[in-house]
Amino acid sequence: MLTLPSASTPALPSPLPLALQAFLAGILVALALLSILAYRPLRDRVLSQAGMFGLVAAAAWIAYSGLLASMLPPALMPWIHPASLILGGLCLAIWERVTAALLAASPGARRLAHIRRLTALTTLVIALAALLPSTRFHRLAEIILGLLAPLLALLTLTAGLRARREGLRIAGALVAATMALLVCCATLWALSARWMGSSLSLTILQLALVVLAMSLGWAMLSRMMELRKDTEAAQRAQLAVVASQASTLEALVTQRNAELSARLRELSEARQSSELANRSLQRALDQLEQAAATDRLTGAWNRRRFEEAVMPEIALAHRRRDPLSLLMFDLDHFKRVNDTHGHGAGDAVLAGTAQTVRMHLRASDSLVRWGGEEFLVMTPATRLEGALGLAEKLRAAIEAIDFPDVGHVTMSLGVSEYAIGEGLEEWIERTDQALYRAKAEGRNRVIAAPAPEGPEGEPSSERSLLEVIWEDTYSSGHALVDAQHQRLFRLASTLMSTLTENRPLTEVSLRLETLLAHTAQHFHDEEALLRQARYPDLAEHAIVHAALLSKAWKLQAEVKAGQLDFGRLITFLALDLVKGHILTEDRAYFAHLVSATGPDSMPPAGA
Repeated sequence: MLTLPSASTPALPSPLPLALQAFLAGILVALALLSILAYRPLRDRVLSQAGMFGLVAAAAWIAYSGLLASMLPPALMPWIHPASLILGGLCLAIWERVTAALLAASPGARRLAHIRRLTALTTLVIALAALLPSTRFHRLAEIILGLLAPLLALLTLTAGLRARREGLRIAGALVAATMALLVCCATLWALSARWMGSSLSLTILQLALVVLAMSLGWAMLSRMMELRKDTEAAQRAQLAVVASQASTLEALVTQRNAELSARLRELSEARQSSELANRSLQRALDQLEQAAATDRLTGAWNRRRFEEAVMPEIALAHRRRDPLSLLMFDLDHFKRVNDTHGHGAGDAVLAGTAQTVRMHLRASDSLVRWGGEEFLVMTPATRLEGALGLAEKLRAAIEAIDFPDVGHVTMSLGVSEYAIGEGLEEWIERTDQALYRAKAEGRNRVIAAPAPEGPEGEPSSERSLLEVIWEDTYSSGHALVDAQHQRLFRLASTLMSTLTENRPLTEVSLRLETLLAHTAQHFHDEEALLRQARYPDLAEHAIVHAALLSKAWKLQAEVKAGQLDFGRLITFLALDLVKGHILTEDRAYFAHLVSATGPDSMPPAGA
């Protein structure tokens, strides 16, 4: 029967054994602290279990060896024996958990895991029976623990030997620790059978526990090293993965940057191509407009261009009372030139005449080929006397020219000053009559047209109501915007004059189409400038532009279909386009545009 010395009344140990016993308890506590401190960075459950084993083993040794008896009062002495039994059973249960985890990598050891676990649980349950207040239960529990402890140690030894044969490095330390545990069990049995004295058995137990603690400590150190290696390997693997991901990401970024650069190059090339196309288109439009407005042979304006330009000048004459004069001339006996020298020589004479006349005109004067050899010269801000002087100068210059194969030619001129309230057709007719008189009186001379009959006065109320006249107060201070606004004023005024003169619908449609083309271009340039100036109300302004253009195209479609609504078209020109938009809504951005971009800014290229 296994009896523990603490079951009787032991004598107090001598100072030297007491010191040795305390040293052994310190070793066990140090093992526990080492395992507990290593658990925090490594987060391994086995280390925490080993720490608990060391603490419980130290407590069991203190209770069994007599250290506890030397520290407690006599009244608590009966509880030392049950406490040593419970701590011993708990120590064996924790031992099984620690060794099972350390041998988990061995298939041979795992085959004994179930029976070892069952033995450890049985040992713990039997140890708890020591809590019952019965000496008989204590003796029975002590006997059963004396049988189960070596059984668990033998099972652990078998598992450790199997693991060692399978190459598990930590198994050697566990085998040594298990052998020390078997020595403890054998020593207790020898002490119970009185084959060994108390002093000798205590010494053997101390040595066995030292070996057990050292072996288990070595196993824990090996476990820590393996865990650290595994952690470092995992960190290296993680770093390798991160490096691989970073390399992949860098390659992806490089690829995306290359794709973006290629796309930007494509967009830049497309933008340049678009700008070239736009410039080519603009040049083509300018050439078409120039061709549509000028005579191919002489480079002079044609009738259409003259009629677009003369109406704003007439409007200025109405408003400011500025003088405006007109010269009409043709070459004398020009038919003889064609009949005698051929049409090629006649064309050369016409071209040379136009070139000579243009050399004597101001930048504000306009040369118009009215038909055949008949020309007009419009001279703004010029009274009749000045126009007569210019006409005489032109007559003398043409007479002095010696045209190749033709010789000298002369021309006759009629001159008139515009009379307030006079219609364009009446003014041209009055000038033509002066030219007729010059021819009738012998040719190669200048004749002034008399003023029209009747008192001079303001234009009729109908005419003044249908005119849109540009004033300096309408200026924005921005060169391009003001130039385009003035052009729209002239085109709108010309179109309204065409409407009041009952011109054919085809002419009305052509003038309306010209006005809409310039309006669309103005809106486009205006939005580009406002976008460049970061105008806050650009979106609303663009919506107004779109609405005006939509209404204008509908009116144009109606005119082309022969459904001219005079009132709607006049309302659109005078109220919607000029007064409602140019003179009202556009004024809201004048100050912002000039302050943000300057008075001479241009729309961005390709805008």
